[in-house]
Amino acid sequence: MNGPRIRIFVPQVPEFAGLAEAARGMPQCTVRQCPPGYELIEAQGPIEFGRKALGLKPAIWYGLFTGGLQGRITRFDRDVVRIEP
Repeated sequence: MNGPRIRIFVPQVPEFAGLAEAARGMPQCTVRQCPPGYELIEAQGPIEFGRKALGLKPAIWYGLFTGGLQGRITRFDRDVVRIEP
């Protein structure tokens, strides 16, 4: 399949900034500006994020995908989220 198989639209607000920053540190991810007010995380394969590593409170954690998501969430508990194509 051509092109990214996972896309996460992240609102550009301080509460979600850690998510885009963590993705920038992952070699399998690219992060770019996409519609005004959002950053777009893209990846070909599975990616995982940890709530504590991102420094997120549970209320923000459970709202991670309010900007939109392309992919399949295969794990989403109080500490880890895994997204697969």
